[in-house]
Amino acid sequence: MNLLIIGAAGVIGRAAAMRMAKRARIAAVDRSGDGARGLAAELARSGHRAFGYEADVTRGDSVAGMFEAVGRAIGPIDAVFYSAGLYWSKPFEAITEADWDAMIATHVKGAYLCARAALPQMRDRGGGAFVAMASDYAVAGFADNVAYAAAKTALFSLIKSLAQAFAPHGIRVNAIGPGLIEAPLLANGTSSGSWQGLRSHRAGGVPMGRLGRPEEVAAVLDFLLSERSSYLTGQIIHVNGGELTG
Repeated sequence: MNLLIIGAAGVIGRAAAMRMAKRARIAAVDRSGDGARGLAAELARSGHRAFGYEADVTRGDSVAGMFEAVGRAIGPIDAVFYSAGLYWSKPFEAITEADWDAMIATHVKGAYLCARAALPQMRDRGGGAFVAMASDYAVAGFADNVAYAAAKTALFSLIKSLAQAFAPHGIRVNAIGPGLIEAPLLANGTSSGSWQGLRSHRAGGVPMGRLGRPEEVAAVLDFLLSERSSYLTGQIIHVNGGELTG
């Protein structure tokens, strides 16, 4: 299997690459080209076939160029994990138009551009899988970051619609909706001390009493890309320790 991981330099993307490299060739993509290439080199040193690429998912020309380069290196893409992300927490009144545009561009436009590049190729070959990183907030809302919640909700709607459009062609399209995961992205805009306090407070609200691990999200991705989920499409799988059960 040829697997494209977008946002591979993040902690969840990295965990996904480490797990999936056991049964797939990995094309690691990130806006940090050094991060993507470093991850690919680490995988290669462990005996896996992996390549690293830099791309700006908010630009169609960058996405198209990346897909062309990946195709030359490893061939057609069988599966995509769209894990590119942007996160910060601001009161509604403090969110600027530029903030809003960046959030929507990263989570929604980027997923659209990557799906536009990948899904027709999969259709022509008779199947494939596309998994996007959504969030609990895609269905629950988030008062402390309405832009993030809105972007993730729109992303999930895109995933559901693509699942319906491409199901007749043997392509499964799903989302993962993590709760709070141990990741530097969540600490953006907070000091070390305030993050530790927030972390402890939020973990206390999770029925399992802790934040999730990136490897636990990667395990769900593994399931969604396998034959074990062959009759599952258009869904969001929540990985949240019971924080959201609806």
